[in-house]
Amino acid sequence: MNTEAEQQLLHHARNGNAEEVRQLLETMARNEVIADINCKGRSKSNLGWTPLHLACYFGHRQVVQDLLKAGAEVNVLNDMGDTPLHRAAFTGRKFFCFQGCLIKF
Repeated sequence: MNTEAEQQLLHHARNGNAEEVRQLLETMARNEVIADINCKGRSKSNLGWTPLHLACYFGHRQVVQDLLKAGAEVNVLNDMGDTPLHRAAFTGRKFFCFQGCLIKF
């Protein structure tokens, strides 16, 4: 079961709410809330996807960068066996692949 903070992180990553994601990550870094940055969604719309999977799939560049800087795992697999880079490539998010956003971390 996801904590409330994890549910918010998944929601904001999916919707590209960069400021909300950044605030949550800062709160997590200060240990004010306990949440796993690599949490996996449990709802029908994001089953097994991490915040990074969602941000990559929907093309939210700033959210992807903030998650990576905060330590999100780039090689984590969703329930279909895909990494966030697979999701970025699947949807044609070339800037993640070619600008090294996911590869350099």
